[in-house]
Amino acid sequence: MERKHFEVRSAYNAELFRCDRPWAAISITTVGDFPALSEENREGLLQLVFADTADPSRADSFTSSHAAELLDFVEEMWDRVEVLLIHCEAGLSRSPGVAAALSRIYYGDDGPWFEYDFPNTLVYQLLVDGHKRRSARA
Repeated sequence: MERKHFEVRSAYNAELFRCDRPWAAISITTVGDFPALSEENREGLLQLVFADTADPSRADSFTSSHAAELLDFVEEMWDRVEVLLIHCEAGLSRSPGVAAALSRIYYGDDGPWFEYDFPNTLVYQLLVDGHKRRSARA
């Protein structure tokens, strides 16, 4: 199976992203100030608002509901796109957390994300656990 390309970027660099193949975007911010992303060849856009924290007790942290929404979006887009743009403000924690979890879910490994970035562990774990629960029900 050919791997999807996960393009992990900061919000600023996400605005510069262009793709000549079908793509979808997962846009993550802390306060809802989303960058303007290209619409050319874009099949879908998911916008999520949560803080860059690994503390699940914070009211503004990533939740199981966020994870379910993200997993639903990726499942809907998976066969329609070749590239998945994932960005957060700096592109160093939340978006690599999403990319690492999706690599684990779809390919059985975390890819290179833990080698080069600092994936948000709460984001990663809730996505992987959410997928495991879905798979157990299927």
